[in-house]
Amino acid sequence: MLEVCVDSIQAAMLAEHSDTDRIELCSALDLEGVTPSGLLISAVRRSIQVPLIVLIRSRAGDFLFDSLDRELMLEQAREAIDLGANGFAIGGLTSTNELDLTLLKSVASRLPSCQWVMHRAFDQLHEPAVALEQLIELGFTRILTSGGPDQAIEGIAALRDLNERARGRIEILPAGGVSPSNAWQILHETGTQQLHGSFRNAAVPFATAIAQTKSTLRGGPC
Repeated sequence: MLEVCVDSIQAAMLAEHSDTDRIELCSALDLEGVTPSGLLISAVRRSIQVPLIVLIRSRAGDFLFDSLDRELMLEQAREAIDLGANGFAIGGLTSTNELDLTLLKSVASRLPSCQWVMHRAFDQLHEPAVALEQLIELGFTRILTSGGPDQAIEGIAALRDLNERARGRIEILPAGGVSPSNAWQILHETGTQQLHGSFRNAAVPFATAIAQTKSTLRGGPC
């Protein structure tokens, strides 16, 4: 399975046409993504048929959120689901690089049951193995992670370890620098079942990179 991260309706439609399996929608990809507007969520939902995950991040910068940020993100997540998203990606950290359980417990108790994804704030955690168990206990669907480094290809050992620890209780979604040239290696050396990419810096055009990656995943290494 391939998930593609986009920040426009045009990119969402092109990604679906290029055979992506799931879309993650955000705004401001150049700032590592923030929550898209309700108008954009609604427009994308009307325009694509594949599952839609919405990034919930109230602002750019660090992942240390105060009570106002948390309340805003909970409302943004609720709006995304009301507008037809299948789930949302959310996360937060404490000053000691542990999970912001205040935020995540609010997600579990106050928001509807859907696909809850821990985003790449996970890669800054002090003890990812501990956080893995906490996210499983809270009922999260998957973890978006590179395994720690910027690029998933450099975090293969950590991703494989997370996937083995998860034992099917939560999905591990490798992300970070995924491309047609490394997709097969990442997927099969980690033992995971899906990949995530934005394909913004690929050596080939966006749609071509998606199509080539899907072709590689179906057919094996070139």
